[in-house]
Amino acid sequence: MRGFARRRLATLACLGLLLVLALLAGRGSAAATGAGGPAPLPGVTPREVTIRVAMAVDNVYRFSSREKTFSVEGTLRLSAPAAVLGPWLAAGVDPITLVRFQNLVEPWDSLLEASSGPLRLGADLGRDYRFNGNFYSDEIDYRGYPFGTLPLQIRLVADPSFPATVAEPPRIRLEPDRAGSGVSRRSNMNGYRLRSWRLFPSQGGVEMELLYDPIGWAALVKWLLPLTITMVVMLLTPNLRAGFSSERLAIPPVILLTLVFMQQAYRDSLPSLPYLTVLDGLYAFSYLVTLVFFCEFIWCANRLDRLTSEGAGPLHPRLERRIERLELGLQLASLAGYGMLLLWALGQR
Repeated sequence: MRGFARRRLATLACLGLLLVLALLAGRGSAAATGAGGPAPLPGVTPREVTIRVAMAVDNVYRFSSREKTFSVEGTLRLSAPAAVLGPWLAAGVDPITLVRFQNLVEPWDSLLEASSGPLRLGADLGRDYRFNGNFYSDEIDYRGYPFGTLPLQIRLVADPSFPATVAEPPRIRLEPDRAGSGVSRRSNMNGYRLRSWRLFPSQGGVEMELLYDPIGWAALVKWLLPLTITMVVMLLTPNLRAGFSSERLAIPPVILLTLVFMQQAYRDSLPSLPYLTVLDGLYAFSYLVTLVFFCEFIWCANRLDRLTSEGAGPLHPRLERRIERLELGLQLASLAGYGMLLLWALGQR
């Protein structure tokens, strides 16, 4: 009986030992499985990697002053140390997946594709990409319109998209490569001429800024010439003798309607603005000048009609001379006002 009990205890002890060994083996297998999850990038990857950005703009077109958008076609070059970029390319990590255009509009209708294989650039490796897209520039200020400078920006920021299997991906920092960047002569747009460009580091990435100046004669003929001709007609109207009251009174309403239609056509080409442009100032002053002359014509017509009804005909020449001096002063004051507005316009450039 005692022998049977001892054999039973020995059997239970063996079973307990096997159970403990099985549990230990299971933990070891689970640990091995956990270690086989996300794998580090091949090679030695630092915590921060600098990617140099070079941008060559070939063409700028389809600028919309109302939407503040423009289209750009060009080449982008991304390069990094060969010790880092080489293993990345071998692991299927394309540098273009680590960056994105921040102010790109309608990305589904844009082009961004590799135009070359890996390029040896001294101690770095790089790759070229063709891009074509529609961009938005929120730095455009229309205060000096139609003569103000037009700034257009292309912003590239870091947006790492490493594979999910990569553990502890490095932080990406973008650095401008000005020597490899440039802007083609074809970047001039209708009505604008490229003045300068620069590639510089911005918050979170790299930015290329294109500064355009309006072509003076084009803006003058399109916007200022019609306004100038209209107001010259208005300022010459007082040269009619005061006796032509009906003819003088008929001109200001026509001028006012013409100004309204011209300003509406110009405003339709711009977005809603919380401030006045130079052209808005010219139109506002033109409204004021036309209204003042219209009121003066009404006063003159009433005075002449009153003298005629009272039978004071001999006083007409004296009153006409007073009216001529008054209208000459108004004409000179109007010209001085336009001169001050032009000086203000030059200050808004």
